[in-house]
This record gives sequence, structure tokens and C-alpha cells, in this order.
Amino acid sequence: MASMTGRDVAAANGGDGTLVDWMARFGTEEACEEELLRRMFPEGFRCPSCGHARCARVRGRARKWQCTRCSRQFSVTAGTAMRGTKLPLVKWFLAAYLMTHSKRGVSAIELARHLGVSERTAGYVLLRLRGAMARSESVQAA
Repeated sequence: MASMTGRDVAAANGGDGTLVDWMARFGTEEACEEELLRRMFPEGFRCPSCGHARCARVRGRARKWQCTRCSRQFSVTAGTAMRGTKLPLVKWFLAAYLMTHSKRGVSAIELARHLGVSERTAGYVLLRLRGAMARSESVQAA
């Protein structure tokens, strides 16, 4: 399988790969949650417990959704590099954008400046995203 550039991925997802396009698509926490939900259930939501096709956000619980029939709850960040984090999803998505659109990579100092977080937090984000990218490459190679 040929490797794809950031622009190739963006074009495949209906965008032109610019930061303006990214902001229009993922500029809010809700938009990021819905994208994660869409990727979690690519053929549409189906509750693993009861098979129902509708879910809704849990009020007062960030990133938590539940089946509208049986009330089984799940997090949209479960099984991702973003699991268990308090950092807004918009910042995670922006970090991923910056990593994939930089020719020479991005440092923790640079990422911290762009995201408005500490260098330690930026380093943590880079570590988690790089790990996720390495895992996805090893799955594609198999």
C-alpha cells in the first residue's frame, strides 16, 4: 500500500488540506466528538448490547455517549491516543494536523506554542500520537 501525504488524506476526506479547511471541519469540540463517533462506528451506530441504532451525548459528561434504548455508555476516546485525557479534543486534532502537515516533524516546544499548553503536555501528546501512528503502520504492513 502506498503511503499517503497529509494532503492526500485530506482530499480523501473531502477537504483541500489547508488549516482553514481543518478549522471549518474540526474547530469545535462537538465536531471532533462526532468525527470520533463516525470513525468508531463507520457503518452507523449499533449498540453492542441491544443493537439499537441511536445514541446521544450524556449531559454533564464530556465525551460520553449512550444508547437511547438500553443506556449503555461509552466514550468516543476509548481505544484512541486521546483516552483518559482532559485536554480538549480540538487541541489533539490540531496536534495531529500539525504533525502530518510538517515536512520535518514538530517538536514539543513548537507544539506547545501552537496549542497553548506546557512543553510537558505537548511532549505527552506527541508521544501518544507517535505511538498511535506507529501502531497503525504496523497493522497496515501486516
